[in-house]
Amino acid sequence: MAIAAACGCSLIGDSQRELARADAETFEVVVRSQLTDSAAGTSGFLRVDSRPGADNPLPSSAVPESPALALPDSAGSPSPEVGDRMQRRRSEILNELGVPSGGPFEYPECGGTRRVRDPDGLIGTVKCPAEPLRYVAVSLPSRGAAPILAKLRRPEVPAPDSSAELWTVLVSETNTGPGGQRWEQYAWLFHRDQETGRLVVTERFLVSWAD
Repeated sequence: MAIAAACGCSLIGDSQRELARADAETFEVVVRSQLTDSAAGTSGFLRVDSRPGADNPLPSSAVPESPALALPDSAGSPSPEVGDRMQRRRSEILNELGVPSGGPFEYPECGGTRRVRDPDGLIGTVKCPAEPLRYVAVSLPSRGAAPILAKLRRPEVPAPDSSAELWTVLVSETNTGPGGQRWEQYAWLFHRDQETGRLVVTERFLVSWAD
């Protein structure tokens, strides 16, 4: 059995191991940041999807205002075995941090945050939650910096070191509450810190939204 296990591990290439490591590190950083943002929220305010997905679907009533983000070439898609390991590790991270795992909150009749109000309240029938909720989906990391980040970066801000180990991650948030729903997608750029050996956030940009 020990020999079989060792052989199984040897079949996982370096790029797959790097992708799995980057996914665990970036996912944990994102979730911890969400916990900080959600500190004032009610119990059950935050739900994070453990599935390594590329996107968080728009609320049914929303219309995207920005085009989809083109990612750099990835380290490769995970094999089914590595994909399962990555999702298990994500679930472990959520459990360790006390964050509920699951899919989107379902409020298909809750409109966007830009709804028009009349003197008596909101126009039309609105079915939104009484308390704010946030659903978060985190993509697989893609090696390198997404080209769009160069356009979003202010001219006076220097570009990240291209020789460093860089990873781009898409983080999609759907915030739903009494005032409606808003979907936002952020691009997070990480680099490998030479002192700690860990991936840390370099930049974070809002790249797409709908409400």
